[in-house]
Amino acid sequence: MAEQSYPIVEQPMSADQWKSVTLGIGNGILDEGGFPYRLKNLSNATNTGVLQAARRQDGKAYSSAILNGFYHRIDEDLELEFPPVTSRTTYYVVLEYDPSRTDMPVQAKVVTSLDATQGKNYLHLYNVRRQPDQLLTDAEVRMIRPRVGPVQVYAAEADMPQAHKSLWGTIALVHNGRAGNNAVLKMAITGDDAESNNGWFWKTIYDPNDNGFVWDWKADSGTYTNPGSGYVRAIGRRGRERRLRGRVSLVSGNVFRAGGTYNVMSTGIPPEDAPGGSQRFVTACGNTTPTFATVEVSPDGSVTATVSRDTYWIGLDGIEWEAK
Repeated sequence: MAEQSYPIVEQPMSADQWKSVTLGIGNGILDEGGFPYRLKNLSNATNTGVLQAARRQDGKAYSSAILNGFYHRIDEDLELEFPPVTSRTTYYVVLEYDPSRTDMPVQAKVVTSLDATQGKNYLHLYNVRRQPDQLLTDAEVRMIRPRVGPVQVYAAEADMPQAHKSLWGTIALVHNGRAGNNAVLKMAITGDDAESNNGWFWKTIYDPNDNGFVWDWKADSGTYTNPGSGYVRAIGRRGRERRLRGRVSLVSGNVFRAGGTYNVMSTGIPPEDAPGGSQRFVTACGNTTPTFATVEVSPDGSVTATVSRDTYWIGLDGIEWEAK
């Protein structure tokens, strides 16, 4: 057949046709938070581990992924076996697509080799390398866990959804469609190392107004977060130049009290980014009346702010210095 087109109206598609139609989606985890497909609870007593069904914000527990156009989902934790070995062995924790398995084309498995025959394909989640006479908890574990996310286009940042309403890794192109408008790229990520449902935000990964600065965002802490507007706290680097930006509010929802001093970068900035001497700046704050903060960047890396009036957030935009 020299030419094909499908689906054909009102006719079913074969599995191979469906795979072709959905190929552009890509292969990866559909990450909605809660650390889907996390390998945890390695046990020396049973030589097993657990592949996690993610605990999501809506109270449901499941992890889901797509491979070769076929959907996979677990709604409870799966126990996986990693038996003792007599020679160095790498266990591959994977989702395996097998076209001959018509009842479940994609299945979670632990294998010691990746068999690509007969149309098989894999979504590679973890490597567990185990040595002879080695406890499972001492084995070398490498996390891979590829994820997929869409690209979406918005006319303005105000039109974007909340980050936790998007898949992790979603790319947002902010462009109003007019000639001469420079596009800004943002990505939905979480600052929580445990990939919980908390701390999701849109991270700017390209902004034409950055003038060559490379930005390193500051994750939320138990005390500080972003007020829901402006940039997330970040430090920018360009040569020896350093720049802060973002807005800081209290996780508790309380106001910053007038005259109070606050460590607005939590644990501070790395020593190599600190100035040679203390630097002071005046920045804007969130209030209905004019309010400002005096922000001091110290040689020890601390960044403290004192506010003139009670305020719900402290701005860090416009703070610049040269690293020592």
